Amino acid sequence: MADQESQVWPLAPGKLHNRSDYENPTFKAIRRERTNKCFVYVFAGIVLFCIAVLVFALLVFRVKSPEIKLRSVSVKNLKYSSWPPSFNASLSAQMTVKNPNFGDYKFQPSTVSFLYGGSKVGSSKVAKGEAKMKKTGRVSFAVDVRSNRLPEGANNLTSDINSGMLKLTGSGKVSGKVTLWKILNKKKTGKMDCTMTLVLKSKTIKDLVCR
Repeated sequence: MADQESQVWPLAPGKLHNRSDYENPTFKAIRRERTNKCFVYVFAGIVLFCIAVLVFALLVFRVKSPEIKLRSVSVKNLKYSSWPPSFNASLSAQMTVKNPNFGDYKFQPSTVSFLYGGSKVGSSKVAKGEAKMKKTGRVSFAVDVRSNRLPEGANNLTSDINSGMLKLTGSGKVSGKVTLWKILNKKKTGKMDCTMTLVLKSKTIKDLVCR
């Protein structure tokens, strides 16, 4: 009896519990997947941001030359003679400066020359001005064109006066600066090359084309 009371019985094994620092493999895989997705999203966002900045820089910071044209030319006074062949005309013209940039374009005074047969018959100083962002500036000027400025015997003046039409060319160059947000100044120059026909009888300009 005493032997039975002194006998030690083994205790039943307690319920096993996972360690507090142990993570279920399934949860670990889910967390790793979420981390990878976040990395992909962040990387994609950075790439898209860089592309947007590049496109913005190409569109905004790419400075282009202005487009210079003679928009209109009219005859204020005209005298001509078939013999001896000569002409003397006072013209009124308007020059346009088209600014294609995302910044204002301020241009300096320039000179516009008029030629007949490749020789200069007149020129005029054009005042400085400004063309706002994506706008067109306009400058008016007057010029006298005279045949007595031609080199002797180097033209077809007699036949042209008899035909009643004189082919003239207007050319010039405008230089200035494009200012972007008052922090970036870029020098740009625009060139003008225009042709026109002076009709003697009607005292008008026709076929004005600029390239």
